[in-house]
Amino acid sequence: MTLKFNNGKFRILMIADTQEGAKVNSDTIKLIEASLDRSQPDLVIYSGDQIWGKHSFKGDANKVKEVLSILVEPVVKRKIPFAICFGNHDRQVGLTNEEQFEIYKTFEGFVGESDDGVDGVGNHCFEIKDGDEVKFLLYTIDSHSNLKVGYDCVHENQIDWYRAIRDSYEQKLGKVVPSVVIQHIPVCEVFDLLKKVNFTKRGSVRGFRTHEGEYFVLKKDRVNKEAFMKESPADPQVNSGEFDAMCEKGDVKGIYFGHDHNNSFNGEINGVDVGYTQGAGFNVYGPGMDRGTRVIDLFTDGHIETYDMRYKDIVGRKVDNPLKYIIMQLCPTNTFDAVTRIVKAFVTIAVILVIILLLTMFLK
Repeated sequence: MTLKFNNGKFRILMIADTQEGAKVNSDTIKLIEASLDRSQPDLVIYSGDQIWGKHSFKGDANKVKEVLSILVEPVVKRKIPFAICFGNHDRQVGLTNEEQFEIYKTFEGFVGESDDGVDGVGNHCFEIKDGDEVKFLLYTIDSHSNLKVGYDCVHENQIDWYRAIRDSYEQKLGKVVPSVVIQHIPVCEVFDLLKKVNFTKRGSVRGFRTHEGEYFVLKKDRVNKEAFMKESPADPQVNSGEFDAMCEKGDVKGIYFGHDHNNSFNGEINGVDVGYTQGAGFNVYGPGMDRGTRVIDLFTDGHIETYDMRYKDIVGRKVDNPLKYIIMQLCPTNTFDAVTRIVKAFVTIAVILVIILLLTMFLK
């Protein structure tokens, strides 16, 4: 299928982290439906962690297909082409990403491809044309999964794959082609949009793993006005040089990712717009009514524009499953967060017990 500009613009809707189990939450579908109707995109990208839960799926291919079909049905029935990236949770259902990709290929409108000879699944470069002329390229990249500690990075042969494609278009057309990248896990350079602060700073988030013991807030002068960050970026353990490679020739105009559900912001780093898309799923932790999706507009003159759409603005403030919503709002964002909360709870209890003991002794 040929992807083409319409009156000088091509619109992508990015849906991140639906992360649904065996029973899809209707509020997730309402958000997707409203996002599609509001944005009228030319292409939809599900950017990873569409599903999760080994106990929910137990490797049952029929169940996986059933849930995926529910998640993509709003797109399919509107006859909008779509593609996917994989995240760190998809494979945990008991089917490999390769097996899941074959399932996606059975859905009407799926235009994703997976290039051979490069690590991961779903790595592909899409041409977006104005007439017969290639005006933009879209790269979907597999950012891989969990390591024993932390997260993997985009691999060296994927970076070489990107460079080869970029350079082949430059050689053929005599110029680099403006491009945009969508993947699941962020690039390490996203921390350039953050300011390190004291832990007492209001609104600060605590870093972990590669940023253990550090606290951060957004640099408000570097990000979009409506930006929010409610958890620390969970970047790769190793910086593989992906971002530096994509800055070499000025072709990449934007890099967008999900992964950390409670973050939605974007800002320029070395001439590239770098940004988070918040989680869309209601069966997993998320930023409350700020769960949402991202619109990425590409223009034939080579520039891009982007903004997010939030549940509270395009659906409303009521949910079909209020109890589940409350539970998900109380859930920790990760294991580190869970341990931190437990430690804080024990410290609080200990302090209360000491105060009670001292009062008891004093009042005797």
